[in-house]
Amino acid sequence: MNYFLDKNILFLYTEIMERLLTTEKHLRFSINDPASYPKLSKFAKALASEDRLKILGAINSGPLNIYELSKRLKIPISSVLKHTQVLADADLIYINYRPTKKGHSKMCNKTMLKAEISFEDIDLPKHSKEFLSMDMPLGYFTDCTICAPCGMAGAQDRIDPIDNPHMFFSPERINAELLWFESGFITYHFPNHFLIGKQAEEISFSFEVCSEASYFRDDWPSDITVFVNDKELTTFLSPGDFGGKRGKYTPQYWPLFSTQFGFLKTITVNKFGVYADHTPVNRDININSLKLSDNEYIKFSIGVKENAEHRGGINLFGKNFGNYPQSIVMFVSYVPLPKEKKKNKKA
Repeated sequence: MNYFLDKNILFLYTEIMERLLTTEKHLRFSINDPASYPKLSKFAKALASEDRLKILGAINSGPLNIYELSKRLKIPISSVLKHTQVLADADLIYINYRPTKKGHSKMCNKTMLKAEISFEDIDLPKHSKEFLSMDMPLGYFTDCTICAPCGMAGAQDRIDPIDNPHMFFSPERINAELLWFESGFITYHFPNHFLIGKQAEEISFSFEVCSEASYFRDDWPSDITVFVNDKELTTFLSPGDFGGKRGKYTPQYWPLFSTQFGFLKTITVNKFGVYADHTPVNRDININSLKLSDNEYIKFSIGVKENAEHRGGINLFGKNFGNYPQSIVMFVSYVPLPKEKKKNKKA
C-alpha cells in the first residue's frame, strides 16, 4: 500500500513540476486569438484588485510568506490567502512550503517577468515542447571532495564508519538515502542523449536539503552553492538543520534527535537566467551558457565552499528520508532544433 502511495505522490510532484516549467516568464496575448481567452481571463481577473497588485509588488524583490505579506501590506491573513490563490491560478506567482519551528510556512514567489496584450494580429510562437523528468538516486554520485564531519545513512541502517570521507567511495554508497558533510562538493552525472537534435529551453534541479549541525539546530545558517557543467549558478542560504519531529519518510531506526528533514529547493535555468524557487538570482548565465549537449553527460554539483560566509554544512535527502519522496530530480523542457541548425551540425 505504501508503495502505491509513494508512486502517486511522485506522479503528482512530477505533474506540478511540469506545470511550473511550462509556465512562460514572458506572456503575449492577442485579442484575435480565441485560444488565449481562458488564460487571458484568469490573468485579467488576477490583476483586477489593488490588493493583489500590492502583493505582486511586495514579492518583486524576493519571496515572502503569508504572515509577512499581511504585516507589510496591512491586509488580513484570510484575505492574503484568497488573493494569493487567485494569483497562483493565473500563474503570476508560485506557492511552496518551507519548514519552520512550528510547522511549515507558505511562501509566495514571483514567476512572471513581463506580459503583453495586443489588440492586433500577432504571430504567437508555436512549437511542440517535450519534457523529461529523471530522479537520480542519492547514492549514485560520481565524484566528491568533502570534509568531515560527514556520513551516509540508508533506508535500513546507517552506513559506517561515519566522519570518514574515504567511505564515500565505497560501493555501499549506492544505498545512501541521507548524506551530509561540513564543506566540499558532491557531483552527479545525468544523461543528455535525449538532447541529440534538440534544443533545451529550460532545465531544473530539485532536491531536499538543509544545513548540517551536531544533532540538529533550527538556527544554523549555511551557504549552499550549485554548479551545472562547472558553471556556478547560485548560492542560497539554508536557515538551519531540522529535527525533533520525524520526517514523513525518515525511517524509524533513525534517532529523533538527529537531522529529520529539509526543505525542497528548485534551481532553474532558461534563456532569461537562473532562478531559485522561481525568483531571478543570476542574469549572467542562461540555458545556452551551460552547453548541455557538448559533453557526454550533464554535470550537477552541490556543496559548501571552504570560504563560505556561513559554513554550516549540508544534508541531502533521498526518497526514503525527509519530507519529500524524491532524490535529485532533473527536469528538462526542449524543442526540435531548427532545420538549418541540424544541417550545420551534420556538416
